[in-house]
Amino acid sequence: MKLLSRKKSGNDQFAAWVFLLPALLAFLIFKYYPILLGFFISFYEINIVELPGKFVGFSNYSRAFADPDFYAALRNNVEFWVIGLILNFWPPIILALLVNEVRKGKTFFRMTYFIPAVAPSIAILVLWKYIYSPDYGLANAILNYFHLPGLTWLNDVALVKWAMYLPGLIISGGMSMVIYMASLNEVPKEMYESAMIDGAGVAKRIWHITLPFIMPIVKVMFIMDLINRFNEAAVPLVYTGGGPVGETTTLILYALKSAMNNLDYSYAITLANIAFVIIFIITALQMKLTSREK
Repeated sequence: MKLLSRKKSGNDQFAAWVFLLPALLAFLIFKYYPILLGFFISFYEINIVELPGKFVGFSNYSRAFADPDFYAALRNNVEFWVIGLILNFWPPIILALLVNEVRKGKTFFRMTYFIPAVAPSIAILVLWKYIYSPDYGLANAILNYFHLPGLTWLNDVALVKWAMYLPGLIISGGMSMVIYMASLNEVPKEMYESAMIDGAGVAKRIWHITLPFIMPIVKVMFIMDLINRFNEAAVPLVYTGGGPVGETTTLILYALKSAMNNLDYSYAITLANIAFVIIFIITALQMKLTSREK
């Protein structure tokens, strides 16, 4: 019996590896190979005619760390992350917690917030770009209706970052809220009932019961949000192209411009590599802190 059990276990493991191998190979080819190739190319000055080009060692990295535009782009990434936390990260959590306390109509609220998240994000960004138009946009039309002066939403240095991330409530907020709602369903109902019998109000139930249960999901979403902010390029590209005066140029967008506009592929890859290392280090630290708390 033991021999049969071992054979069965061995067959199960072999079958698992057979099914896993294609995905693993695809992951290695399309994920790890480009990363390793990118680090290799960053040590060269790319010449399209004669690849891989001239070996320059760490010159591209030295150039990046001496480049004021690099630090400006990195600062923009950090600012986008902070604004994203305020406008896009916490509101879905708060909404999910509030909807969870509703006795009837939960499905309606879920669908209301989730349906916009299904729409193509680029289409929503373009739509909001028209809404922010200083000449015929809905945003200024509303301000004018209340006899308030119109704003140059995407050309004002102090306003542009906030204006760009406000639509994120629609693009990503709905999906995040549904994820939080799913995690809230795992909270034992008996704990809520006991708390209500003891006279605990909504605030106490949320603070002492709900939040501790969904905190692992919140931490994972926090890490994903951090990764997305430091990989940000599409949002500023659609809205402003990196303007005004480079105020919305992120690190990845700066790399994209270096490659597409200046044909400086080596430097562009170097910038992308630095962004990857920053994300990797911050994510590793966050995961280590999370594991310590456990």
